[in-house]
Amino acid sequence: MPGKTTPGGRFWLAAAALALALALLGPAAQARGIKAPWEPLPADAKLVTDPAVLTALFADHTVHGVYLPEGSQWREYTAANGRTIWEFDGCLFPGTWRVSGSAICYVYPAWDGGRPQCFVVYQSAHLTHFVWLDPDSGEQVLVSNALDLAAGNPDHLPLDSAPTCGAPAA
Repeated sequence: MPGKTTPGGRFWLAAAALALALALLGPAAQARGIKAPWEPLPADAKLVTDPAVLTALFADHTVHGVYLPEGSQWREYTAANGRTIWEFDGCLFPGTWRVSGSAICYVYPAWDGGRPQCFVVYQSAHLTHFVWLDPDSGEQVLVSNALDLAAGNPDHLPLDSAPTCGAPAA
């Protein structure tokens, strides 16, 4: 659709913004070996390494998050049975999730050719931070902050939805 950025296009825009931010922020943005497009992880951020804790953090919870650095919002319900529904930019992406060691991995058949999207998770006093694990380069990139982790599915995101774009889910 002319004038509308696709989710894939938003990724490349974010990647370009990341490169610019890294050039401007220099070494301060690369604390702990993590590339940070907006700011480094807070000093009090702790890596969640226990798979049981990571599972409890997300199973049957809805995450309200923001992508860095552009600030676009997203939300996702992760059901306890391994199913998930991610809503971003008016699009719904059903998929699956699992904890693999100290990473949480999502697979959305309609996103990035169905390749797993894996993240390590840090928690600080006020936020939960998602650090993407680039499967091609092995780099770790701070891509998102969860503003809220709500119990259950209070937004009624439809797990049985087909991949779709249009108006955001109610």
